Amino acid sequence: MTTRPLSVFHARFGDDPDRGARFLLTAEHLGPLLASPLGHQVARVARLPHVVGEIVAHPDVSAKPFGFPAGIALTTAPGWLYPLSAPDMGCGYLVLDSGITVDPDTDHPALAAAYEEMVRLIAVDSPSRADVGVDVRDVLTAGVAALGAPAGFHTADAPAEENNSWPARLDLLAGAAVDTVLRRSLGSAAGHFVACYLVERALLPGAPPPGRIIVVVHVGAAPIRDQLNRRGLFLDLAQEAVRRGISTPADAAAGLFAVDLDTASGQALLGTAMAARNFGYANRQIVAERVLAALSGTLRATAAAVQLRHVDHTAFERVDAGIRARRGLQPLHPDRPVFVTGGEHTHAYLCHTGRSGALADDLVCHGAAVRETPGVPPALWDRPDLDVGPAQLRHWATTMHSNTRYDDHRFWTDVTNLEAVIGQLATIDLARPAARLRQLANYRETAL
Repeated sequence: MTTRPLSVFHARFGDDPDRGARFLLTAEHLGPLLASPLGHQVARVARLPHVVGEIVAHPDVSAKPFGFPAGIALTTAPGWLYPLSAPDMGCGYLVLDSGITVDPDTDHPALAAAYEEMVRLIAVDSPSRADVGVDVRDVLTAGVAALGAPAGFHTADAPAEENNSWPARLDLLAGAAVDTVLRRSLGSAAGHFVACYLVERALLPGAPPPGRIIVVVHVGAAPIRDQLNRRGLFLDLAQEAVRRGISTPADAAAGLFAVDLDTASGQALLGTAMAARNFGYANRQIVAERVLAALSGTLRATAAAVQLRHVDHTAFERVDAGIRARRGLQPLHPDRPVFVTGGEHTHAYLCHTGRSGALADDLVCHGAAVRETPGVPPALWDRPDLDVGPAQLRHWATTMHSNTRYDDHRFWTDVTNLEAVIGQLATIDLARPAARLRQLANYRETAL
């Protein structure tokens, strides 16, 4: 293996000059990664059959179950797909400037009431969560278009970004039981989370003002993924790949099995991925409207609510003649910010596009790495855009509204990872922090 130091690092695994990986990491992070099991996992993915060109690893690259790390993009040759290279189909963010400006100390009772109302409106098991009143099959085939314009916020300049490359198909989602599960999931954060942040500091011109509540709906199509798992779809595909000699038993056992898109099962899988994408986009819009309604019930808006971004970060999409799979990566946009999250109790960032988008194929990571770190480095607090001390960060984390338990070790690991990722994005000039967001509330939905 050889590496060439640039603002990114290119690694070749084996003798093929056209195969390898492009690491969007600074030198201090690259060495430990390459020496770790995660580095070996990236190398194994880069050498898979039907993968063409370089895979791209972003600063938040992290090990995940079933072979494919999060934080990578890969392209497969025409007619081939690795199903688990983008397993959480349709997952993404709707980021909303609520138009509501608050002081978290004086407005604490109103924020608490808004949080309770938000949970009442979106929790899967809430007896008062309203039915959406739209046919779930229309949502699966048409996405946001099945809902009409959102009632509570402006989207004319920032529409949803489904951009499906193939028609949605419902072959694998047939049956009354599936219909019931998906219909009940609409309007909820099933399997994911919804968070409300406060703009703690504006770092670049044009960012929302300090005190503004930013709503982040992180929702996908977890119920669809769950139904496919229950039916054993991926196990069947893995066994078929081994039977046909497409993938080795060892690769299949690790989740690194390929699918031939000229087969009926391959076409059904790809169409289901597009249906899941539609479902995720529509559900995020429904949930965002409900969260905004909860906030507006106890807090007064000082400006109109505006959608800042509505984008997915796990998807299959057409690139030239091949297929790009991106897991945990969102497209950059010159006029719309990207949201980079930390952990369940940490701060987060809105970022503007930098000048090095071409190095990353116009993609950027969506969050901090989900991995252990050696601790909080002292240099973390020397960042010019992080003029907040550890005690204040910890105080914010332990006083926010949340339905998950605070864990001190996890918190500092997440903070360290987030700041490392943001620092690397700024160093590479892939994305520039535009606003630092203090978390006010986080609702994680574990039911499906």
